[in-house]
Amino acid sequence: MTMVVTSTWAKKDETPGYDYELSMIKAGVATTSGFKVFKVWSYATKKDLLTQEICMRNAVHGILFKGLVAPDEGAQGSIAPLVPAGYESHKEYFDTFFNSGEYKQFIQVTSRGAQGAGDVLQLSKKRWKVGLAVQVNIKGLRQRLEKDRIIDSAKNIFSR
Repeated sequence: MTMVVTSTWAKKDETPGYDYELSMIKAGVATTSGFKVFKVWSYATKKDLLTQEICMRNAVHGILFKGLVAPDEGAQGSIAPLVPAGYESHKEYFDTFFNSGEYKQFIQVTSRGAQGAGDVLQLSKKRWKVGLAVQVNIKGLRQRLEKDRIIDSAKNIFSR
């Protein structure tokens, strides 16, 4: 199962909006505890707009607001969105988080950023799709959001 998120805004400098989908990478990928490895597919009107930075931004955005669904319902590893209330619930915080690049401390590109065959696709004359395998520090991201009081700590949820 692939999750698709589409938005129609773009800045005057042509920075692509949050137009992406996340997909699980097949089992067997080694990762550090607290991290999740997956592929982010980003879309734009020009291939050159789909930089590694845009793909990484989209991956963190997806984990925060949409979650990551395993390919079949019985599979382990699905992640609920960390901020189910959405971007607008703390718009000023998330504007700063993404515009300043703070999100970058929670994400790494796997395979040293090398793209595989089929990771850059021209879908139409004005539509490109670029895939990038990443790993996100889910535990660290959750802790940061708890510390900044954007989400409740798991400890608080179970002590109610």
